[in-house]
Parts: sequence; structure tokens; C-alpha cells
Amino acid sequence: MTQDESTIAAMSAAPPLPTPALHAALALGLRMLASDGRLTPEVAPVEVLNGITSLFVVDLEMSGSNAQSHEVLDVGGVRCSLAAGFPEERSWGARVRPKHIGNAVPAALKVVGYSPKAWKTAIELEDAFAQLSELGRGAVITGWGISQDMAFLAESFRRVSLPWPFANFALDVQPIARKILKLGGEVDRFNLGHVADRLGIGRMGEHGALPDAYATYDVLVKLLER
Repeated sequence: MTQDESTIAAMSAAPPLPTPALHAALALGLRMLASDGRLTPEVAPVEVLNGITSLFVVDLEMSGSNAQSHEVLDVGGVRCSLAAGFPEERSWGARVRPKHIGNAVPAALKVVGYSPKAWKTAIELEDAFAQLSELGRGAVITGWGISQDMAFLAESFRRVSLPWPFANFALDVQPIARKILKLGGEVDRFNLGHVADRLGIGRMGEHGALPDAYATYDVLVKLLER
């Protein structure tokens, strides 16, 4: 996957939220991290957003569900400003060359669409996470149902011997969607694809890291328009 510099236009018809209201709307999804990026049970106070200028919406596709024995195969991220409409700053995605494909779960490979041919131009984990680190430095890692992705992010940074480059807390968009959409009875299932479809969001593709990062980003933008 190559770099995608496309810009998503702001679609809000409502007045933009002032900063305190914007922060309050995100509060339900805030979680504290350990120093190495591992997710903790602790809810982050909304005040942690003070002084933060960017979110980094990330998605990973993996060879299985266990961060200790499986690997990241695809990574993508969209960096956006923490401001009304979440203006996009930059985006990037790449397939990652596995080192232990024999440990992979066949069903996971099928979902991701892995084949040696498709991954011919994949880059090494070290290069992928160096670029991810540079793109997202200082921003708040943001995702959809973030537990598994956070485990793989923390483990991958450990494997390549890079320090955690992001904020010491993360943002999960899924609980924000649950609160906003369940109240209106608009959505009965809260997987990313279903929510994106119900919000009328066109998707770049399924089970690709950068397309899913963009889907999460688009959902966040739509939710905060309401």
C-alpha cells in the first residue's frame, strides 16, 4: 500500500464545537497507557487533552490475535488536528513483511488477504514502525475498539527497540459511537463496518489498515457533527 495524501472535506452543517465541548464529547473514549504504550484499566481524565493538538487514527491488520506470537501485517494511520471538523494533516499505510508466517492463523490471513505475491513489496517491521513513529509523534493514538491494536502496537515497538512516541493516553471511538448513536436508536451493532454504513460513509475497502483507519476517522468526524 502506498502513501495516500487525499483530504477528507469537512461535512458539518452544525456550528463547530468550541474546544471545551469538543474535549467533553471525547471524554468517554479516553484511556490511560503504561509508559510502553500498553493499555491500562484506568480512564483518562478529560484534562489530559489540554495542550494536545493532534489525533493519530490507527488501524492494524495482524496474523492472529496474540500480540506475543503473531505479527502486524498491515498498518495505516491518519493524523488529524484536534479541532472542529478534525482537519486531516497526513496519512500513510504499508504492508509489513512477516518474519514468522508459519505462526499465523489461516483464518486471519484469509481476512487480511495475505499471499506472498500480494506482500511482495511489503516493508520490514522496523521501517514501518519508524515511519509510524515519525508520522504520529506526540499525537493521541485513536482507534475503534482499541484493545487488540494497542497490544500489538506496544509489542511491535518493543520488538524494534523504539520508545513509545505518542501521548500517554489513547482514544477509543467505539464507546463514543455507542453513547451518541444508541440514544437515538439508529444503530444496533457497533462493529466499524456497520456503523460506517449506517452513517452513510463510503469506504475505501474492508480489512485493510489504511481503509479502516480512514473509516474510523470518518465516523469520528460524523459523530461530532451531531
